[in-house]
Amino acid sequence: MKLRKVQHFMKKILKPEEAAKIDKARRQYETAKSAYSGELSKMTENEALYNGSREVKGNPNKPSKSAKKLSINVRNIAYELIESQTDSSIPMPKVTPIHEEDAKRAKIIEDMLQNEIRLLHFNVLNDKQERTVPIQGGSFFQVEWDNKKGFHCNIGGLSVSDRHPRTVIPQPGISEVEDMDYIFVVIPMTRDAVKRRYGVDVKGASETESETRENTETTEDVVSVIKQYYKNEDGTIGLFTWCDDFILEDMKDYQARRLEVCKKCGRVKNGDVCECGSKSFETKTDDYEELTEDIKQYDGNVIPSVSGTEMQFALDEEGNGILDDNGTPVMEEVSVRTKIPYYKPNCFPFVLRRNVSRSGKLLGFSDVQVVADQQDAVKKLGSKIQEKILGGGSLITLPRGLNITLTDEEYRIVRVNNPAELSQIQTLNLQADVSGDLRLLEQNYDWARSSLGITDSFQGKYDSSARSGTAKQYAINQAAGRLESKRVMKNTAFAKLYEMMFKFMLAYADQPVPLSNKNTKGTFSFSHFNRYDFLKQDAAGEWYWDDEFIIETDPTSTIMMNREAMWQQADYKLQSGAFGQQGDLQTLLLYWEFMEKNDYPNAAEIKRSVESRYQEQQQQMIMQQQMMAQPQEGGGNSEMPVM
Repeated sequence: MKLRKVQHFMKKILKPEEAAKIDKARRQYETAKSAYSGELSKMTENEALYNGSREVKGNPNKPSKSAKKLSINVRNIAYELIESQTDSSIPMPKVTPIHEEDAKRAKIIEDMLQNEIRLLHFNVLNDKQERTVPIQGGSFFQVEWDNKKGFHCNIGGLSVSDRHPRTVIPQPGISEVEDMDYIFVVIPMTRDAVKRRYGVDVKGASETESETRENTETTEDVVSVIKQYYKNEDGTIGLFTWCDDFILEDMKDYQARRLEVCKKCGRVKNGDVCECGSKSFETKTDDYEELTEDIKQYDGNVIPSVSGTEMQFALDEEGNGILDDNGTPVMEEVSVRTKIPYYKPNCFPFVLRRNVSRSGKLLGFSDVQVVADQQDAVKKLGSKIQEKILGGGSLITLPRGLNITLTDEEYRIVRVNNPAELSQIQTLNLQADVSGDLRLLEQNYDWARSSLGITDSFQGKYDSSARSGTAKQYAINQAAGRLESKRVMKNTAFAKLYEMMFKFMLAYADQPVPLSNKNTKGTFSFSHFNRYDFLKQDAAGEWYWDDEFIIETDPTSTIMMNREAMWQQADYKLQSGAFGQQGDLQTLLLYWEFMEKNDYPNAAEIKRSVESRYQEQQQQMIMQQQMMAQPQEGGGNSEMPVM
C-alpha cells in the first residue's frame, strides 16, 4: 500500500508534457508486447525443452484428467543436437574499398575491428549466441558508445552486448529491424545502478516486466528499464527511456553530439568555471565541430584549422560591443575556424542474427521447435521402457508345505523329501519385451537428426556407412551442406555488426585509437585508428565522411581461428614444396616465419636460430665467390701467347 502511494505521488508531479510522452510510449510498448506474446510463450517452451523439462503432452484426441504429465526418464535430444552444432569460431571482418584511393583506409578498418573483437571478448558473446539462436530462432547484438571506456589517452569506447530475443520487443507487423519505426529493449538494472547512470532515484518503482527479461526471476532490488528507439521524420534516431513512472532519458536525436556549454558565452565546458567567469552550463546538441588545430591524415594531407578570415563586431570581456569615439561599432578581422560535420550512424543500434530465415517473421526457425514432437515421443518411450524394466520381476514356484527363507546369501540350503519336490522348484522370469520401444525411440531420434541435417559423422560418432576416410569426410561435408544456411546467417549478422561498429567509431572516437597487428614476418606492427583519416572534401569544398566500404566476413576465418589446423596445413605445404625446396635454409626460414605469425610455441626462437644459420651460409657463399673471382682478375692481365 505504501509503494502505491509513492507511485501515485510520482505521477502527480509529472509535467503534463512528460506525462503525455510516457503514456504514449507505454501504450506503444503494451501494443507491441501483446502482438509479441505468442513468440514470448514459445520462448518459455523452448527454454524448458532445452533444459530437459519432464513435462509431456497428452493425446489431443483423449483429454487427460490431470493438467500435466511428467516423464520419469528424459533423454534430452534437443540439448544434444544443439550442442552438436556449436561453432566457437568468430567470422573475421573483411573490408573491401570501393574507391582506389581507399585501400589503406580499408586495412585500417580491418585492423580496428580485429582489435575490438579481442577487446570486447567476442568469444564469450558468440558462445552465448550459439545456444540462444538455435533455441529461440534468433538473437540480437546491441552496439553502444560508452564514455567510461577507453585507454588512458582515449575518452570512450565501443560496447557490444548480447540481447536475448525475449528482451527486444519489435514493432508489430514488421520483420526487419531496419524497416521499423520504433523498437523496445528491456534491461534489468538494480536501483542503485539506475541512479548512478541516469541520476534518478527509482526507489518507488515497481517491477512489472519480468516476463520480458532474459532471467524471469524477480528480486526486490532489480527493476526493468525500458528503452524505446524511434525514427524521426528526418531519419534521425530518438531515444526515450523510462522505469515504471520515472523518465530517465528523453533525447529526440540521441546520436547527435551533446556538449556542455556556458549559458552566458556559449563556450564549451573546460572546467568548473568558464573563461568568462560563469559557473552555469547547459547541454546542447551540435551538428558541427570547429577544429582547434590542424589535422594531419595518414597520407600526409593536412586539414587546416583555419579556413579563412571575416570581419565582425569587436566585443569586450563581458561580451558587449565596443564603440569608437564617434559611437560607431568597431570591426575587427578574425579567423574563421574550419567546421566539420559530426557523423551520425542514423540506424537502430541492433543487429539480428537469425537461425534459419522465415518469411514474414522477425525470428527464424527454432531447432527446438523442429524436434519438439520427437523430443516428446522420446520422453514418453523412455518412461515406458523404464517402467517395463523396473516393473518386471521373477516368480518362484514351490510344492505345498515347502518353505524357503529368502536371504541375501550366495548359497541357500533347501531340504526336500524326494526328487519330485525338487523338480517343482522353478523360477519364472516376467521381464517385458522392450525391443520394439527401443527401436521406436531410436527412430524418433533419427527423425530429429534428419530434420536438422545432423549425421553420425558430423557428431564424431561411428558411422558404419563410411568405410574409408574419404567417405567419412564426404559424409561430414554433406551434413555441413545441410547447415550452410545457418552459417550464412551467422556471417551476415557479423558483417552487419562490423559495419555498425565502424559507423560508431566514425561518430564518437574523437582521439586516435591505438592498434596492434602482426605483420607478415610475425612481428607486431603498431598504428592508430583516426576517424579524421576518413574525412574528405568534395569538389564544392564541402567536408564529408567516407564510409563507402564493403564490409563482410572472411570465408577463411574458420581455419584462421583454429591455429592447430593452420599448423597442420603449414606442415602439408612444407612437405609438398610450397615453401621451397625441402632442406633449404631459406625454405625453413619462410616456414618458421609463418609458424611464428600463427603463434606456434617457441617458433620465434627456432626462427632466429634458422635465420642465424641462413646468414652464416650467405656470408660463406659471398666469401667463396670473392675467392673464385681473384684468380680470374689476375689472369686477365697476363699476355696471351702468340701462335
